[in-house]
Amino acid sequence: MKVLVVYGSRLGATRGIAERIAARLQAAGLDAGLQAAEQVAELPACDAFVIGSGIYGQHWMKEAVALVRRNRAALSKVPVWLFSSGPVGRWASGHDPIEPKEVSGLRAEVGARDHRVFAGALDRSSIDESNLSAIERFVTRKFMAEGDYRDWAQIDAWAEAIARELLRDPRPSRQAGQLGR
Repeated sequence: MKVLVVYGSRLGATRGIAERIAARLQAAGLDAGLQAAEQVAELPACDAFVIGSGIYGQHWMKEAVALVRRNRAALSKVPVWLFSSGPVGRWASGHDPIEPKEVSGLRAEVGARDHRVFAGALDRSSIDESNLSAIERFVTRKFMAEGDYRDWAQIDAWAEAIARELLRDPRPSRQAGQLGR
């Protein structure tokens, strides 16, 4: 069974989560590939998709939103899971995750089985600030706490649940949230 994990990542934390999900799917015996959203013009034929995006200002990245909308007909015919990453610092724990504004609509458009929000990471030493807007530089300096807040056990458990579901019953299901929150 072929699964493609697609991600939109600006600073690298979401890419790391996508890599981990793809590795867990492969470990479970699935043929899992990985690709950045901005590199995908048209989705290849696959049995399932896991699509994620970093959260910026309570929104998914434009490339990830465009990818889902551009391919909604194909995505609605196969199992799809969505994930978001982004909360860091005090927002990474102790708060209910905030679903990005577009996600509810995207879930409905493609019949996604689940959506999860995972905490993100920020490593200022790896950021090339010349690639950031003035607002992004200000926000990352003043409001975003540096550190890796990703809960790998939570991410692994979610990916393994996806693998179990696909290996048990690969047929499409339009029951959103089937894996629960």
